[in-house]
Amino acid sequence: MAPQNRVLLAASAAGTVTTTIYIPGFQTYMASGYAPSPRNVERLAALNAAPASLRLIGFDAAMNNKNMLVCRASYPVYGPNKTPFATLLEAASNMELAEAGLAAADAPRVHATLDEFDFASFGVGKWMISATFVVDGKAPLVVKNEYSYPVSGGAVAGCADVTKALAAGVESFLNKLYSDPRFGELFAQ
Repeated sequence: MAPQNRVLLAASAAGTVTTTIYIPGFQTYMASGYAPSPRNVERLAALNAAPASLRLIGFDAAMNNKNMLVCRASYPVYGPNKTPFATLLEAASNMELAEAGLAAADAPRVHATLDEFDFASFGVGKWMISATFVVDGKAPLVVKNEYSYPVSGGAVAGCADVTKALAAGVESFLNKLYSDPRFGELFAQ
């Protein structure tokens, strides 16, 4: 997190009056990187049968691939290295699929669109993630997940809580995806 800065603005009206105004600088928040979840990799590895074909997940970068959300109407929240959120989900899922032995670099893709990637920072904190996964010839799989976490009352601390919970929110979403009985069908030929 960047320290809060103050910006000095000087205004002059017809050269006779000078007023100095201090405006608090914006604090920005950037989440740390995502590491494959041992719990998710274990769930993937425990799928009953090896998939008929290895696949990766490819999110449509033209659909809802923003890289910043605004917390409490003032503070920007970014993914790691300002990575767009759909790209973050794609990388996280493919790292876990590869670690579980269910993906190969040249594998075909399960097509995905990010339908929602948002959070609530008042009351009970929530990361809300929804995506649709499609393989030609099969019904789409829509996964919606809410990950709740404690959030502080003050803006600076509350937005820090949002950022800290991002990786856990992604992990929770992916766990729900892998837990869906139709997930394995996306890999069957």
